[in-house]
Amino acid sequence: MQREKKAWGAAIAGLIYGALLGAAIGASFSGGQGALLGALGVGLYAGAAEAITDLRRKPGQMKPLLHRIIGHVLMGAAFGALVSAVFGPLVTGILTGFFFGLMSLGPRRLLLGVVMGIVLGLIASQGLIVNGAILGGLVALTYRIAEIIFFRNAEPFQLAAERVPPEEARYVVPFESREMFIGTGYMEALAQQTEGVYTRNQEGIGLIDSLDMLRGPHFDPALVDARIRDFYEHTSRYRLVIVPEWNRFMRPIYRLYKQNLAQTIGQANLPFDIEEAQRGVVSYIDSIDYVTPEQVHTVRGWIRAFEATGEAIYVGIYTVVRHEDIGYVSVGFPLPESNFSATLLPYNHNGSGLLLKTQGTGLSFPGHYLSDIDNDTGALTVFKMPTLGEEIEVYVQDGQIKTDHRFYLGGFKFLTLFYSITPKTDHASPSQ
Repeated sequence: MQREKKAWGAAIAGLIYGALLGAAIGASFSGGQGALLGALGVGLYAGAAEAITDLRRKPGQMKPLLHRIIGHVLMGAAFGALVSAVFGPLVTGILTGFFFGLMSLGPRRLLLGVVMGIVLGLIASQGLIVNGAILGGLVALTYRIAEIIFFRNAEPFQLAAERVPPEEARYVVPFESREMFIGTGYMEALAQQTEGVYTRNQEGIGLIDSLDMLRGPHFDPALVDARIRDFYEHTSRYRLVIVPEWNRFMRPIYRLYKQNLAQTIGQANLPFDIEEAQRGVVSYIDSIDYVTPEQVHTVRGWIRAFEATGEAIYVGIYTVVRHEDIGYVSVGFPLPESNFSATLLPYNHNGSGLLLKTQGTGLSFPGHYLSDIDNDTGALTVFKMPTLGEEIEVYVQDGQIKTDHRFYLGGFKFLTLFYSITPKTDHASPSQ
């Protein structure tokens, strides 16, 4: 019964979405009459296709590749139809290719999309492709075929789990926000909602109780510098300085994201440049204690904010997960009605240092995950994002703890955050 209900929902959503695409495509051929016919034809197809593929697929399984390709072609055709109403064939081709490359989350895919757009835009400029919708659809089709050939159809999103209880997706830290804004007050609000005991920056509290919890075949905590151990186990006793280094091609994209989303929701609001970083950063651990007759369970959120304004930079909930006798650091970032989680594998690095990685581990458990959380049941629908990568290198240089926090997209580094970590004046960090 639940399966049929979901299929009906998919059919209605497909019908509406398909009708919008079809109207744009049809209007590019014959105005109002074409828009009506296009909305009817594409809407009926999309509604039926969504319902049938939803009924046939198994839980946790992506929809068929052919269905997804047809969907991209229709999207490309509608995009091309709209853009061609303003621009000529070459610009239409380039913008359509850029759009699909951008959606695929990777610089090489972005380049591939632009190249496909240029080639087909030039062909269209010679009068060989006479309609913007046809041009957009061809760009989408050739891009998807080339993507399968060159990237082995490595999707930017892979369905990892569908409507499963949180204990079956332990690589996710399942905290979301019921509001549109997260900000530095998230943990306090969460404590009120869940009847937990909230404390800000409890003296001596750390991101984790003990580095020994991360022990595994790749990581021996005994080899780590005592100063790094002390930072992780007593984080509230330290202060941070952050210096960002953005890839110059990502800077304009991130500026748009920061101004239009990050600042609006109060999450992932990273410093844009050194000048902004010099406003200063405050860091504290918010904790929520849940007391049962058997134990006290503590949830820890690491909050980083701009000192001058109080704006949140990051709101991350830190946990340690053990899976198949390996310890992982798993960090959940609450989002409106959803969650983004990074699960990292620890390594010993350069003698007494620590390296945490999401990619290139040879294991399926680490990675980045985007989750939808059902408000009624708490069930998770989880997408893995294999084109994203992250490395956190923690080391001691000239007696000071340093961290190089690197972010990758499609194998290309787009951001490094350089942290300098020093003990507060009333705390003496141990020596190695």
